[in-house]
Amino acid sequence: MEDIDTCSQEDLKYIFTYLKSYISPIVTSQYIPTRETMEILNELAPEFKVRFKTEKPGSDKLVPINSKEFLEGENIFDGILNGINPNWSEMQKYKYLYNQTGCMLSYDLSLLSHIEHSKFHDKYSRNIFTAISKNWGICASFAAMYDYLCYRTGSESTVLSEDGHDYVMITNEESEDFLTDPTFDSVALKFGMKTKNFGVSKEEFIKNDHNLIESEVNDYEFDTIDDNSLKELDRSIGYLDEFGGEYTDDYISNLANNLEGDNNYEKAISFLERLKNVKSIGRPSTYDFETIINFMISKSKDKEFKESIKVHSFICENSIDLPRKIAVEITDSKVDENKQIYVLENGLKTFKKVDRIEKIEEYREI
Repeated sequence: MEDIDTCSQEDLKYIFTYLKSYISPIVTSQYIPTRETMEILNELAPEFKVRFKTEKPGSDKLVPINSKEFLEGENIFDGILNGINPNWSEMQKYKYLYNQTGCMLSYDLSLLSHIEHSKFHDKYSRNIFTAISKNWGICASFAAMYDYLCYRTGSESTVLSEDGHDYVMITNEESEDFLTDPTFDSVALKFGMKTKNFGVSKEEFIKNDHNLIESEVNDYEFDTIDDNSLKELDRSIGYLDEFGGEYTDDYISNLANNLEGDNNYEKAISFLERLKNVKSIGRPSTYDFETIINFMISKSKDKEFKESIKVHSFICENSIDLPRKIAVEITDSKVDENKQIYVLENGLKTFKKVDRIEKIEEYREI
């Protein structure tokens, strides 16, 4: 069945009640279908999927999705949009949606390494409704989600692409263009840190590992947002209220310094205890936790401790939701030749000592 957009709700109800056995279980929409259309599908033909394009720019890829996952994703998007204060300025809306994109979606390399050659790559990365309902995506997911949320509020945005990476240009009411990249800021946003890829200069954006030469706006001049204005934006939309009114950069950067203990094992316990006090918002994944812990360790001035501790996340089951855990391994040659291994669970709130880690070697759909 092609182009369900042209059907009235009454026609769709009739078709999916009496004629669905005569049509393909994958129907097509030329646009993002309406909630009303997907609710009809969910009620009368939940086994059907709708193939539609969830990105505005440059791609003809149509990814099928079932009505249940669509509605799950749309409920999350509605919750985000309902948090907008109607009195906010355009830039307040842009920053709020940027923060929400980074907080509510996770880039999970531990999952990507298991599915990069499978059909799940497209399913979970290219379709924003599936990505947000599963809380997993890649840069295409972040860019498309931010672009979609801006579209829902009537704010102008454009997804930009360079080789292997997508990000977003926003344009305010004064026709000022700003570079943004919620993918690169997603971890920082979940832990209260200052964003480094929202409204920064072209030079700073390139310094942050972007390659504008490959994008369609290489010749553009971009406006910038200074640190004080950025902080005021985050305060005015309530983001910093979650973290006591200030960015957490200094606090996070010092958690692996001045640790109590006479050896690496004791210092590691001190460090793990400190992690219990780290606040996070949104929906941080295990990979987000792993990334922020490694960032803390990278800032440690204790070279011996920094070199003694390794942190990684791992997949521990073959399940469609792929639960992950974080393992922390510590060595201390002055004490013994062995290593101690701790597994962190419940975010960063609990940890336990284990003898070894058993990982699965490849992902399988069940």
